[in-house]
Amino acid sequence: MPIEYLSEGAKFSLSYQELREHYLNFCDMSDADFLKNLADALHLACVICFLKEIPTYVCLSDKGIIHELVHLLKENGTTTEIEEIRDLFKLSLCLA
Repeated sequence: MPIEYLSEGAKFSLSYQELREHYLNFCDMSDADFLKNLADALHLACVICFLKEIPTYVCLSDKGIIHELVHLLKENGTTTEIEEIRDLFKLSLCLA
C-alpha cells in the first residue's frame, strides 16, 4: 500500500517496499555501476533521509551521506574512499 504525504502543499506517494528494493539494488551494485547511477543514488538518499527524518546537520555535514555523494559527482571527487561512502550509504539509509 502506498504511503501518501504532503510536502509544501503538494501530495506525493511512494511504496516503502519499492523504496527498500531500490535501496537494496544500490547496495548490491559494483562500485562502477554505483558511480554510473550516482544521480539516482543521490535522489534516493534525499528521499530516505527525509522519510527517516535524519537531521540535516547529519546528512549534509562534511561526512554526511548527501554531502559525500555530491562530492562524488564533482570531477575532483572526494578525499573519502568509495568504500567508506558505500558503507555510509548502507548504514545511513538502511530500511528495515
